[in-house]
Amino acid sequence: MVHPSIGEHLAFFQLVSLFQDLEEKHIKKIMEIMTISEIKKGEMITREGNHGDSMFILLKGEVEISKSLFLSPLVSEDSLQEKALIRLNEDQHGFFGEMALFLENPERSASIKALRPCKLAGIQKQDLLKILSEDRYIGSIIYKNIAVELTKRLIKSNRDILKLTTAFSLALEGE
Repeated sequence: MVHPSIGEHLAFFQLVSLFQDLEEKHIKKIMEIMTISEIKKGEMITREGNHGDSMFILLKGEVEISKSLFLSPLVSEDSLQEKALIRLNEDQHGFFGEMALFLENPERSASIKALRPCKLAGIQKQDLLKILSEDRYIGSIIYKNIAVELTKRLIKSNRDILKLTTAFSLALEGE
C-alpha cells in the first residue's frame, strides 16, 4: 500500500459524495492519511461478519456488494448463499465500509468482492477520527455526507423489503 499522490487523485476525490462541500485543502488533508491498494479480480475486499476498522473509496474497477441469505448460526459456512445487492464501479465515485467508523467493534455488514481488478483508497478509522476531532469543520461535513449516504441506502433497503414482503404475501395467497 502506498500513499496517493495529491495531483493524481484530487480531481476524482472532488467528485466523491463523501467529500461534497469540502474545500480542496480539506480533501488534501484527508488524502494524507489514505493508502492505495490494488485488488485482483475475484479477491474479497471485506467479508460479512468480519471485524472492520477502515473504509474504502473505489478509484478504479468494479465491485459487488452482497449479503448472506441465511443467518450464519443457522447453517454451516459451506452452505451459506449470498445475494448480490449492489455493483459499484469507478464512474459512480462510490465509497463503502463507512459503518466501521461508528461502532466500537464493528462487524462488516456485507461482503465485497472485486469483479474486475480494482484500485482502492483506504482510510483507517483511527486516522480519520483524529482529523475529524482536530478539525470540527471537516468533521461536520464528513459526518453529514455519510448520514446522507446511509439515509439513501436505508430508503432503498426499505423499498426492497416492501417489495419482498409484498411478493411473499402474494405468493402465500396463491397457495
